[in-house]
Amino acid sequence: MVRMMSRMRFSPQRFLQLVIILTILLAIPATQSYPSGVGEVANDGCVCHGVIRETTNIIVEGLPTKYESNTSYNVTIKVDGDVGNQTNNSAFGGFRMLVSHGEIILENISKAQFIEGGWTHSEEGNKFRQWNFTWTSPMDNTSYVEFKIHGNAVNGNDDPYGDEWNSLFFKLPGVENTEELKTQNNIYEFELYEKVILVSASLAIIIMAYRAIK
Repeated sequence: MVRMMSRMRFSPQRFLQLVIILTILLAIPATQSYPSGVGEVANDGCVCHGVIRETTNIIVEGLPTKYESNTSYNVTIKVDGDVGNQTNNSAFGGFRMLVSHGEIILENISKAQFIEGGWTHSEEGNKFRQWNFTWTSPMDNTSYVEFKIHGNAVNGNDDPYGDEWNSLFFKLPGVENTEELKTQNNIYEFELYEKVILVSASLAIIIMAYRAIK
């Protein structure tokens, strides 16, 4: 009994360590999903939904190899993944798309919408993994148009666990463009400074937690 009380004795140093740990944990933003669409917070990826996987692919159909001036193309975005959904009415997928030039007209405004400079699914649209729209190219066919698309395959359990996502980036040239352009990059890669921050923060939390309970 005496030993138990001595271990529970107030220690300013231990209290400070616990406060620091709690502060760090509270400072980390909570992961949340966006069933009714997502804005600029997802411009760099669908981090609100599980992890990035090579088994989940973003497919774009309907775009030409090179676009003509002021020409309309019927485009389809598909998220191809093996993640299943729980019920027919639960969330199944979502996307965030940024297009540098041209005009987008949705085939069905109940399934997608424009939020904070980009296109995304709606609450009705997150029950699908395919969205259709018409893209009208710009007048300038000597340059290129950048497409950045993030898509996720979700299982409908109302949390990020079990969900998967991936990204597709490419530059679509005009018919008069003679540059060699990198066509696509499906896998999101963390920048070096992002890796350093993540590793450092993880180590700091582990060390302080160890010292606090030692």
